[in-house]
Amino acid sequence: MHLRPIVAAVVAAFLLMPDATGQELTTPAPWFTDVADDVGLTDVRGKDCIFTDLDGDGYWDLVLARRRFFRSRKGGTKFKELEDTGIPYPEIKFVPLNANGKPDKEKTKKRDLVPQYLYFADVDNDGDQDALYGIKVHWEHFDGSKFVTVPKADHGHRSKVFLNDGRARFTAAPASPFAAPDSAGASMALAIVDVDADGALDLFEGREYRRYGVLYGCGVDRLWKGDGGGGFVDGTEAAGLMTVPEPALDGSSRPSYGVTHADLDNDGDQDLLALSYGRQWNRQWRNDGNGRFTDVGRETMFAGDSIQHGRYPEWVRKRGRKDEAPFRSNGNTFDCAVADYDNDGDLDCFLAEITHGWAGEASDLSALLINERWGFRRATVAEFLPPRPRRDDKNWNNGDLHTGWADLDNDGLQDLLIASGDYPDGQFLRIYRQLPDHTFEDATDAAQLGWEGCGSLSLGDFDRDGDVDILIGRSFMRLSQAHRDEHMGGIKINQVGLLRNDVANRNGNHWLNVRLVGSGAGGANRDGIGARIEMTAGGVTQTREIRCGSGLANHQDPPEACFGLGANESVTRLVVRWPDGKKSVSRFDDLPADRFVTVTQGAEKPRLETAGAR
Repeated sequence: MHLRPIVAAVVAAFLLMPDATGQELTTPAPWFTDVADDVGLTDVRGKDCIFTDLDGDGYWDLVLARRRFFRSRKGGTKFKELEDTGIPYPEIKFVPLNANGKPDKEKTKKRDLVPQYLYFADVDNDGDQDALYGIKVHWEHFDGSKFVTVPKADHGHRSKVFLNDGRARFTAAPASPFAAPDSAGASMALAIVDVDADGALDLFEGREYRRYGVLYGCGVDRLWKGDGGGGFVDGTEAAGLMTVPEPALDGSSRPSYGVTHADLDNDGDQDLLALSYGRQWNRQWRNDGNGRFTDVGRETMFAGDSIQHGRYPEWVRKRGRKDEAPFRSNGNTFDCAVADYDNDGDLDCFLAEITHGWAGEASDLSALLINERWGFRRATVAEFLPPRPRRDDKNWNNGDLHTGWADLDNDGLQDLLIASGDYPDGQFLRIYRQLPDHTFEDATDAAQLGWEGCGSLSLGDFDRDGDVDILIGRSFMRLSQAHRDEHMGGIKINQVGLLRNDVANRNGNHWLNVRLVGSGAGGANRDGIGARIEMTAGGVTQTREIRCGSGLANHQDPPEACFGLGANESVTRLVVRWPDGKKSVSRFDDLPADRFVTVTQGAEKPRLETAGAR
C-alpha cells in the first residue's frame, strides 16, 4: 500500500477545511503557472513543441507544430513569432491511395507540407542550432506480397538539413544521401548523437510501418553518419543495424515510434534505443566501440517484460479476439526517459506505453527499468506508482505518449513526468515526486496542473531562474467538443502551455545549470551531446547526460543539465566526461551554487553566471 500519497491527500484535505470561524484555511500555492497568455502565445495552437536556442542568446526559444518559430524576448518574458526562417512549407497536392493502391482523386486535397519531424542540433559545429527536417513516405502500396511505389502520389519533397546562420535564418545544406530521392521512407523520429566520437553528429532515424498495420516490410531504422558539415551518408548496414522484412524474428524490422540514445552500460560510448509499436520487442543496440552495434534488448529486458503468452481477457476473447503470438506480447512503446534517478552512477529508463484494459496482462505497462549493470529490473507503474484515478475501471487506457525526468523542486532527487493523451478517460500530465527512499508520490493535485490531453513535452529553464519549466502541447485526439464541454471547461483551441516553475523558488533549495561547448572535429561535438556530467554536493553525486531526441516524433529537450542541490550552498566537484575519441575529462572543484555554468572543452575554468544574467 502506498501510505505517503494517502497521507498527502489527507493533509491537503485538512488544509482546505474551514477553521473555527468558518473561514477556509490557506490553500497551498500551485507548483506552476501557465504564462502562455502573458508571454504572447494566446490562441497559439500546439501539439508538438520544442525548447531550443534559435539565435544563440542563451535563452530558449520555442518551435511549435513543427512550423511556427517564436524567439524569446526580454529574458523569457515575451515571445515574438518569426515571420520567415527560410525553412519552406510548400503547398502540395496530397494524394491518398485507396484499398487497391490507386490514387484516390475524390480525397485528393491541397495542403501545406509539414515535416514528420523537426529537430535541432549543431550539426556543423559552428555554434548555432541547425534543423533536421524529416519527410515520411505516403506513396507506397502493399499488394499482399510486396510494396509498390505509386509515382502519382509522390509530391517530390524529401528530408533535408537546414543550416542556421546564427540569427535564426536557415538555408539548405549541401546535397547528401540523407536528402536523396531514393532515401525516403517511413520516417518517424530522430536521435542525434555522435556514435563514433569523431566530433561530428550522426542521426539515428526511427522508421515505422510502410503501410499502417502491415508487419511485413516495416521501415528499416537508419543510421546516417555525419560529415561535420551538414551532410549525412547511410551507415546502417556497416554498423550492423540492418533488419529484415519478415516479422516474428529477432532480426525483424519493426515499427519504431520513437528512438533515443544513452550510455546504458557505462563503457563511454552511446548506445541506440528503438521503441517499437504493435506490442513488438524494443531494441537496445549496444555500441560495441568498433563501429558496430549488437541488439541486447532481449537479454537486458529492455525489449519487453517476461509475459509472452499474448492472452486477452476472457470478455475480450468472447468477442472473437484471438490471442497474440509471443512476438506480439509486449508494449506499444512511445517514449524513453533516461536518468540516473537513484544516484547510483548508472542510467535507468522509464518506458512510456499505450496500454488498454482490454489488452490483458501480456501488453506491457509503462515501467521503470532499474539498471543492475547486467541488465534491467522492471517495475511497472502498477508496482511502483500510486494508482491513477480512472473514469472506467474495466475498459481503461494508459495513453502514456511522452515522459521525462526533472528535479522540479531542486531537492536533489529527479521527479517523473508522464504526459498522457489520445483517450477520453482521464489522460493528464502527471507529476510523481521522488522521495528520499526513491519511492514516488503523486504530486499532480498538489501541483494543480489539470492538463488533460497531452501533446508533446519539452523540459528546460526558459526564464533562466534556476529551475526546470515545462513546455506542453495539447492534443484533442478522441476528445470531442462534447467531452471538452463536460470535462475541460469547454476549451475549443489546443493552445500550447508554458508552465513556469514557481515551487523551486519558494522552497529555498539551491541549483546548478550546466551547458557545454565541445571543440568540434577531433574533439567533442559542439553541443556536447552524449557527454556525461557528474556533480557532487553534500556527499551525493548526481549524474546527467546531454541527450538530443527522446522518443515519439519531435520529443526534444534543450542541451542543458539542471541539478537541484537542496540545502547545499556549494558544489564539491563537477566532472564532464566528453564524448570524444580520447574520452577526455574536465574537472572543477569548489563551485558556488545558484549559477549557470558553461564548460568549454579544454578551458581551465568554467564561465559562471548568476540567474538571469546574459
